[in-house]
Amino acid sequence: MRVPMAGLARLYARLLFRRPPTDWTVPVADGRYGPADWTAPVADGRYGPAEPADDRPLTLLMLGDSLAQSFGAHRPEQTLGARLARGLADGTGRPVDLRVLARIGATTGAMGRQVLRAGRLRPGVAVVIVGGNDALLPAPLGRAARRFAHLARTLRDAGWQLVVVPCPNPGYGPGFRSLARWAGGYRSRRLARLHTRAADRVGAHLAPTAGPEFRDRAAELLGPDGVHPSPTGYATHAVRMLPALLTAAAHLHSPVPAPQ
Repeated sequence: MRVPMAGLARLYARLLFRRPPTDWTVPVADGRYGPADWTAPVADGRYGPAEPADDRPLTLLMLGDSLAQSFGAHRPEQTLGARLARGLADGTGRPVDLRVLARIGATTGAMGRQVLRAGRLRPGVAVVIVGGNDALLPAPLGRAARRFAHLARTLRDAGWQLVVVPCPNPGYGPGFRSLARWAGGYRSRRLARLHTRAADRVGAHLAPTAGPEFRDRAAELLGPDGVHPSPTGYATHAVRMLPALLTAAAHLHSPVPAPQ
């Protein structure tokens, strides 16, 4: 008997999470919480002063999964993309056009569609955060790593300065069941090493991934699901990542390393 894919997804989610995603809640108003609608605030737009020192706009692209899309933020200004765009505008003195193509639940394979859409944009700085879903799925990590390397090379060849956050560790999320934390932690560390190697080969810039502080300060840095960052968590990510973005912006139009 064939089991519908939706049924398989719900079953797998119950194996991964202490509370199934259908029970996740998000703030709605006046301190109250309501069911999560599986969307993130739309933060696309231009950031920076009305009269910048340099009026040439810089494109900031967010690619990957729910962390890059900022699921768990409540308002556009709380998203990781908006925080990075403001910091990049302040640091470069240029307006920043933010485009968020990341999607909740995306794997490395699914990110290929995002990279295709990026081909229609003016190259600038592209941030990639992906791999957490690959680490939690029963699929070969080698295949995900090869896809990642191909997508990174495609972006660099198209003229993007690439900022890579190596695969985040789902083991730091108390919202996962213990077995998922153990297996996901092991697999994510391996995938993070492969991401780092691929980034080095194409001349990408590395930004820090989440550390154990997200486990130790979960009540502050993670949302009610115990999996995705809270607005404070995204602010913490942005502070740690911004130096890599400023370095990437300074290297725009630099040559792409030859394949090794």
